[in-house]
Amino acid sequence: MPMVALPSDVARSGKNVKQAYETVFKAMVSILERSVAEKNPARRTKARAIAALCVGGMVAARSLADAALADELRDACMVMALKLGSWNTPRRRSSSGKILK
Repeated sequence: MPMVALPSDVARSGKNVKQAYETVFKAMVSILERSVAEKNPARRTKARAIAALCVGGMVAARSLADAALADELRDACMVMALKLGSWNTPRRRSSSGKILK
């Protein structure tokens, strides 16, 4: 997913590259916004936060040497994104065996 793989490169790039990345990010937020359970003005803010969790959580997790910690970080971001969207949270186990809520 380019949203996860490219942030560092995009940050160092010119205006055209940043605008292209922004277009994709906005599309991601728009999709998330339409699926957020609540239908109020705060849902755009929630959609932006969910998108940031998805991208930022993966970027941070990919930067960690400890695979178990990376899995736990990804799982934590997923749990919070699902809560923000008021979506059902699946019961999953992290790589350490801990049940996530």
